[in-house]
Amino acid sequence: MEYINKTIGKYTITRKIGEGGMASVYEGIHEKLGTKVAIKILSPILARNPQLRQRFENEANFMASLNHPHITRVLDIEEQDETLAIVMELLEGEDLDDRVKRTGPLSNTEVKVIFTQVLNAFDYAHSKGIVHRDIKPANIFIDKNNQVKILDFGIAKIFGTGNEMTQTGTQMGTPVYMSPEQVKGEKSIDHRSDIYALGITLYFILTGKAPYESAEESSFEIFTKIVNEPIPTISNNSFYKAIIQKAVSKDRNERYQTVDEFINDINGMPSQMSSKNTQETVIIENTKVHSTKTVKPETSSLANIALFMSLFTIIVFLVPTLFFKLISFILAILSIILSARAIKYAKKYPVKNNWMSIWALINSILVVLVFIALYGLFFLGRLL
Repeated sequence: MEYINKTIGKYTITRKIGEGGMASVYEGIHEKLGTKVAIKILSPILARNPQLRQRFENEANFMASLNHPHITRVLDIEEQDETLAIVMELLEGEDLDDRVKRTGPLSNTEVKVIFTQVLNAFDYAHSKGIVHRDIKPANIFIDKNNQVKILDFGIAKIFGTGNEMTQTGTQMGTPVYMSPEQVKGEKSIDHRSDIYALGITLYFILTGKAPYESAEESSFEIFTKIVNEPIPTISNNSFYKAIIQKAVSKDRNERYQTVDEFINDINGMPSQMSSKNTQETVIIENTKVHSTKTVKPETSSLANIALFMSLFTIIVFLVPTLFFKLISFILAILSIILSARAIKYAKKYPVKNNWMSIWALINSILVVLVFIALYGLFFLGRLL
């Protein structure tokens, strides 16, 4: 069914944003306020199914009950004939799945900034007794300010209440990100299944692919691996390797028992861990991400060479012959050029040994001035 330019409740549909298995998402505008919103509309065919309809309404209730900066806000719910719609804040940006596919695996610092926000959101949801049960990169949105927003609580449940929409033997979730207990259709799914999915998500954003995922493998083969085989290890990242292994343990009693434990280990990342791009780092400040430049590889080398050349220039200058004085003069000029370039870089990139460049510049300028003072007038007199 096409909804463009149609009105649902107080909102006029303006364009289609995306489509999923159960629902489509549109951009809408409030008729009186003129504010833009996202409207998630349950498929009309599915809306006739009382159980699916109830699940969709549960999603609205779950999300409306959550007040957290990293969880998408639900503003309203509209029901009109066979149309059931959730009205949410409109987000601009891309989901984590698209981000990784566009840019490749994230650097350690990017992972820490983004994934800490993700964990904080689920720590809050779990504190309210809500398990998401379908955590995956496509349900983690990154807005234009690099802020995380968690999407789609469509199959979430309140754990510990026994009030579930599924029965034993029913599998719910996205295959690759499902925990072993979800694959086996166990009844007692709790927040530790979310922790497993978070571990798989962390693996994905660090490697650019999900474990077990293959175009040639069936869901049955994937499920078999989830239950019986450990995920492939990250060989070049020992810090996150240990965290992922704990989060995705087959036995949920051996995983992190709370998201807070997960957060504590992520926050224990050494500050000097290498990032994907050696020329860029990320500073965390009140959860806002700012990009800044670090040392360019050649900057330190220039400073070292300039200092060495300036010292060598002084030594050569002390040799009592005109030939060596000329050589030292030329070396001093070259040292001035190198040190000036190093100082110029240092204005853009923090440099620990910037004093070398300054010292080299001073040494070289002194050599040039002394040379001019000693021989300038002599050469000038000869010319005249």
